[in-house]
Amino acid sequence: MAYLLDTGTLVEVLRSVPSRTLVRRLTTVATRDRWTSAITVGQLLIAARAAQNPKLMQDVIRLVAAVKVAPFDLIAAQTFAKLRATVAPEADTDDVMIAAIALSNEFTLVTRRAGSFARYPHLRVEDWTV
Repeated sequence: MAYLLDTGTLVEVLRSVPSRTLVRRLTTVATRDRWTSAITVGQLLIAARAAQNPKLMQDVIRLVAAVKVAPFDLIAAQTFAKLRATVAPEADTDDVMIAAIALSNEFTLVTRRAGSFARYPHLRVEDWTV
């Protein structure tokens, strides 16, 4: 099974003392099944730039290099449009895009905010920090 790690999950990995539960779970997943989204990469890079912290930027780049990055492609865009028009007209755009990428690639979304993604039908969601 392939997993899409969202922004909050990767931020947890970047902490000086990340969740042991998360680290343990990550080590059980094959590298080929560890994904993040282009949306999450953008969010992490924005935060690193805003912090004006070169070490943080290097850590983000190393982390992103350690996972595969799923693009926001045509299929994800179609899924996004369907979600936006039906179950998520007022939801955060980035969240809807991440959900669309997960759904269109049949990924399980790994997030610390499972409740925020409960509205999306057929989206498998797990929180590896609890």
